Amino acid sequence: MRVRSAATVEGWQPTAVPPTPRTGDDLLTGAADLLERNTRTGERDGRTYRFSVPSARAYPFQWFWDSCFHAIVWSHVDRERAADELRSLLAWQRPDGMIPHVVFWDGSRIAIRKFWHYAESRGIPFVRRPLTTECVQPPVLAQAVERVGGEFVDEALPALERYYRYLARERDPDGDGLVSIVNRFESGLDFSPAYDHGRRYRDPVSLFAAARRGEVVNKLLGFDLSRIFRLTNHHVEDVLFNTAFADGLAALARLAGRREPQLAAWARDTGRRTLDALLERSWDKRAGLFWNLRGRKEEPQRQPTIVSLLPLVLDDLPAEVAARLVEHLSDPRSFATPWPVPSVPRDDPLFLRTSRLRHARLIWRGPASVNTNWFLANGLRRHDYGREADALRDRTRELVARGGFNEFYDPIDGTPVGAPEFGWATLAVDI
Repeated sequence: MRVRSAATVEGWQPTAVPPTPRTGDDLLTGAADLLERNTRTGERDGRTYRFSVPSARAYPFQWFWDSCFHAIVWSHVDRERAADELRSLLAWQRPDGMIPHVVFWDGSRIAIRKFWHYAESRGIPFVRRPLTTECVQPPVLAQAVERVGGEFVDEALPALERYYRYLARERDPDGDGLVSIVNRFESGLDFSPAYDHGRRYRDPVSLFAAARRGEVVNKLLGFDLSRIFRLTNHHVEDVLFNTAFADGLAALARLAGRREPQLAAWARDTGRRTLDALLERSWDKRAGLFWNLRGRKEEPQRQPTIVSLLPLVLDDLPAEVAARLVEHLSDPRSFATPWPVPSVPRDDPLFLRTSRLRHARLIWRGPASVNTNWFLANGLRRHDYGREADALRDRTRELVARGGFNEFYDPIDGTPVGAPEFGWATLAVDI
């Protein structure tokens, strides 16, 4: 059943704000200017690479999915610069295909106290300055390469194949079609309640300690994936990660096309298996939401968050499932806040309007973000909810107009509540 247009839902209506005051050329110019200000260079194997950091003050290194988002925005104004953004990631691809989620081009800026969860600081004492982490991030690389297009596709295709085959091979030990993350930070959503495993953390110290515990264990196990999957219970078949994986495989199939028909067929088949597995085991028909699956027993984590809605982006999602997700997006009691879309529904006891829990910065526990709005707007359009997508686009651009390119926004009053001058907020130009 078709639900009401989000444009008519009370929670999505403007509140004394002029309609979309910053669009078109002005918005694109502002986005390009920010990414240029955040551009840095690094040297590897005698070659100079350039990339945009997420935020000059708060995130001064290169993050994987951020650079993919930056490349998508760069593709609107400078395709060669967009390609360079991704080349700087591919420069760090390992022989097995893995690409780390953070690259520290200048390792001297890493504090020694943080060495314990970085790839090049294995063992005790932690005396080597790291250059990358041992983690991955949501695999939106093929989507970014597709947007850059042109000759860069031929350049990047071998690396794309190694990367997606690595995820399918190393991150799906039980062969069920769902890949796993081995700590919550690989989800990209850091301190989201989706990874609290049923605990109700009310203070930042206990939440922070619990969040880091898995990383310590992974470190002690030498970041050995086979041991982590066999001996621990903190790995998760994550809905967001698998959604990005399946969507990326669809992009990879299109990119491979006539170039590599066998690769295209593998990507289509693998992506279909992932979607089927999400529908079979993560989809909760009664709740109308998708749940993460935790540990060896794949226990559903029934905590509603933005994660539960993101499979909307998948083209082949059944229409009835998409309609249920849009119902949640259109409900002013939960996800249809005045400034959409909150990372935790407003009627959940864990919902926070800001990025702080008792003055400690713990992100993704309520505020809205442009990057997840981008996923959802794409999903709405793919399933013929054009009016809802336009409403989400307009409100997102109003957020940027009011508060600048920020990491997060208060979903009730639209106040910026994250790191300023933040790169992924430039995705507002692509919604």
